[in-house]
Amino acid sequence: MRFYQLQRPAPSTPRHWNGSLSAEHAWSLPGVECPTCHETWSGQFALPSVDLSSLSERDLLVEPRVETHAEYARLASHVQPFLPAGLSPEPGMQFGPLRGTARGAFGPLSTRYGWEVLVTQEALRHLQTVGIRGLVPVRAELQGLDAGVVLYELEPPLRGLLHRDDVLTGPRCPTCGWYEVRIAPEPSLDGDALPHDVDIFRPENGTTFTFANERFVEAIEALGPSDVMFREAGVVPESRTGSIH
Repeated sequence: MRFYQLQRPAPSTPRHWNGSLSAEHAWSLPGVECPTCHETWSGQFALPSVDLSSLSERDLLVEPRVETHAEYARLASHVQPFLPAGLSPEPGMQFGPLRGTARGAFGPLSTRYGWEVLVTQEALRHLQTVGIRGLVPVRAELQGLDAGVVLYELEPPLRGLLHRDDVLTGPRCPTCGWYEVRIAPEPSLDGDALPHDVDIFRPENGTTFTFANERFVEAIEALGPSDVMFREAGVVPESRTGSIH
């Protein structure tokens, strides 16, 4: 089985579609100022399927901002029960559907970032029909789309790992959890941790990367061109000696 990293094409690459978004997820935890490591930081991990509309503190999670660690920890404790089992909140974590405006035409698959993947309703139906696994679609709440056009954001499950030689990490702050990380621009996957129950996923140690196997890629390409590049990723079953370039 081959695996591919989903990437945005280079700016100089001709586009098939002219669609664009100005949208954000409904809620997000604030960034944090840490009194221990003195870092001010915010992550980019999104869970569009997590609905915080019943949370009493939801109005405090609308405007992105930075808070003290004490206030961040208080808000994070309220969010924790809404998260999937085994997943902990982190600064800047985003929740709920994309809300905002859209313009132009969209292909079957599109992405603003490596971790934000959208499909049209027609593409979603096709993926479901052919049995693509790991699909968690959340309808985006967008104004400005052409009549009859609906976009869904996919929430790829956390599965697998980037190969450890492609990920360099520093010590983790005991208070806020921040740590320095450097990831190779074209990382390989750990062959001993490949997911076999899903066709699209985000590695647990590289959540800003999205990967799919050849079943997913073939299903999408059958629908025509999309402005997304599929870079075939290496699969390394054993530790190798090397460095990040």
